[in-house]
Amino acid sequence: MGREATYRVSINIPRQEAWEIMQDLTVPHKYVPGLIRTEMHTEQLQGVGTSRRVFKKMMALDETVTEWNEGEGFTLRLHDGQKDKPMPKSFFRYKIEDGPANTTIFTATMGYTFWLGPVGQLIDGPIVYPIVKGEIRDVALAVKHYYETGTTPTPADIKRLRAIA
Repeated sequence: MGREATYRVSINIPRQEAWEIMQDLTVPHKYVPGLIRTEMHTEQLQGVGTSRRVFKKMMALDETVTEWNEGEGFTLRLHDGQKDKPMPKSFFRYKIEDGPANTTIFTATMGYTFWLGPVGQLIDGPIVYPIVKGEIRDVALAVKHYYETGTTPTPADIKRLRAIA
């Protein structure tokens, strides 16, 4: 059984402008908290099959586009080579839609299946899912900051945005 953590935020720019930023898959390290670098695996930079590797201080993860909806968003499979990582059937979905008064509604979703079947579900619910939900919230808030300002959010920026979200 899979689980999804989702967070929505309003971005104060028009959807087309948000899409111009979103479709650049070379820069997630500028807005995803904790990422320090991105390396593209494919010459292709957009669309299904595009693949990249993202780096944190102590970890790296591959992301491959499995779904691409022009002007609306995309889905990334999370893996390390052929192996699902950080959990089985992990994915991240970025989605945008028109918001009121020329704004954009951004939705960040992470889906995954936790290990160990029913026992894993007992661990996932009270421990893992709240952590994932918090990370997805922070990604969405960081995207909002980056899209609106063009600058990489600091931990203080994320904290400030949490307080007003």
